[in-house]
Amino acid sequence: MQQGNTTNTTKQQQNKSAQQNAGTQQSTDENVKAAHEQAEADIEQDPDLNSEPDPTADLDEGEIARLDNGNN
Repeated sequence: MQQGNTTNTTKQQQNKSAQQNAGTQQSTDENVKAAHEQAEADIEQDPDLNSEPDPTADLDEGEIARLDNGNN
């Protein structure tokens, strides 16, 4: 009988541990999601990380002149 009680107690402890781990995993997932959302918001606010690229940045003078059509 002692052995049966020990087995039941061990199973109960394992179940409790599994439930705690599931709760911890859910909490961790929520923290990761919140951190990701905060990082996205921070990136949107940082001009160095969220600047619109200059369409003429990689063009040489001839290509820029063709785009401008001599309107300078």
